[in-house]
Amino acid sequence: MAHKTLTISEEAYEMLAELKKEGESFTELIKRITAPLQKKKLSEFAGMIKDEEFRKAALEVRHLKSTRLNKVKL
Repeated sequence: MAHKTLTISEEAYEMLAELKKEGESFTELIKRITAPLQKKKLSEFAGMIKDEEFRKAALEVRHLKSTRLNKVKL
């Protein structure tokens, strides 16, 4: 595995060190805390929401958008 050297401030180092779990490397820490930031494929969410729930949510979003647009004065 290739390695890279990163330069970070003392403050950033201390912040990361506080997040580290016992026995966890900085590489493992960075992977753990950045994992939620990775883009997910839409297909990963397929089937998670029932059709009726999705329809209701979509209608609610549409209503909110149209309500906000009506308040904007051009």
